[in-house]
Amino acid sequence: MIVFWLSITIILAFVCVIFYQTLKKNAVQKEENADLKFYKSQLSEIEKDIAKGAISSEEAEQLKVEISRRILKNKKQSLFKFSFQTTGSRVKFTFILGIFTSFLAFGLYSSLGSFGYFDFSQKNRIEAAKLLKDTRPSQQEAWDALSDVKTINTPEGEMGEIITKLRKISQERPNDIIGLRYLIRTEASLNNFENAAVAQMSLVKLLGEQALTEDLYQLAELMVISLNGYVSPEAEALFRKVLSQDDDNGGALYYLGLMYANLDRPDLSFEIWRKLLNRGPDDAPWIPLIRQQIVEVAWRAGNNRYELPPKTIVPPNGPTQADIEASNEMTADERREMISNMVEGLANRLASEGGTSDEWARLIKALSVLGDSDRAKKIWAEALNIYNNSPADLRVINDIAKEIGISR
Repeated sequence: MIVFWLSITIILAFVCVIFYQTLKKNAVQKEENADLKFYKSQLSEIEKDIAKGAISSEEAEQLKVEISRRILKNKKQSLFKFSFQTTGSRVKFTFILGIFTSFLAFGLYSSLGSFGYFDFSQKNRIEAAKLLKDTRPSQQEAWDALSDVKTINTPEGEMGEIITKLRKISQERPNDIIGLRYLIRTEASLNNFENAAVAQMSLVKLLGEQALTEDLYQLAELMVISLNGYVSPEAEALFRKVLSQDDDNGGALYYLGLMYANLDRPDLSFEIWRKLLNRGPDDAPWIPLIRQQIVEVAWRAGNNRYELPPKTIVPPNGPTQADIEASNEMTADERREMISNMVEGLANRLASEGGTSDEWARLIKALSVLGDSDRAKKIWAEALNIYNNSPADLRVINDIAKEIGISR
């Protein structure tokens, strides 16, 4: 791309020089024609004077010789003038245009290129990306690289006793499937995603051929989250296995798109994410993540005109404009009662119809604001149970729990 723009700039510069020379030549030619016309008129006047007998033949011949000499002299001056103008002006014009072209080329390269890097062809970029993909660290190598900064959260109180007991049980009874499931759920709820992933590996190995697609997906997702978004070869293989069993699995497709974005194949990432985004639904957990990243990925893929599709309008669960206006005329107690009714409405809807992790988090925070911390803890525990197989949703629930101080 850089070479293309520089070539275009140089070609335009040469075209400008040629165009400028043509204009100058035409201007000199017009000036020369005017002089010749004047001398020819003088020759005509001489012929008329001879016919009238105003001058002798000898005088007429001398005048014709003088005019012919002036015509020759004029042609020489015109040739010299043209040569000087087209040479001197060409040098000056080319020099100025050269400076302009240099600044233009520098600006283009500063905007589109990278100093210190060679201009890669598409073929070379694809080969480099393939090499990066084929030589990337394994899951264990990546975990080992982060071992120095790894922290294991073990809370105090009842939750701390539970997780300690579950860890002990998993060591004493490694074939206890139910115990492993509880351990995975609890470790994930504490953001100990590497521990949860290791336990999920044990579970999938125990289940063997009986492992469900969801079990494989949960393992792959835990592996990625434990490495802050890095998709290892092992995680990629699991996502592809999930897609072989469920080719419409949005979560697996999202993570493959993330992998390609991190491996310098934004073209593949953009195509995967664009289809997922257009397909929806907007409350799918991967949709907000795609919306945050796809514009940059599109730009990296060469599509700088991509625009996000509008979000699907979801009826609000909060107060209407009429509710807000009415609350301005309420007393503090009446306003609190109105908010409590809204919170109860949200709680009842989530209990009967379910909802997104964001809605559960909103309910937990609302209960905390109303001072009902005990109920907020119960709702948090309920949400953990609902989303025990979705690490991304668990992170949303746990983040709000930490924010209001009911989780450590």
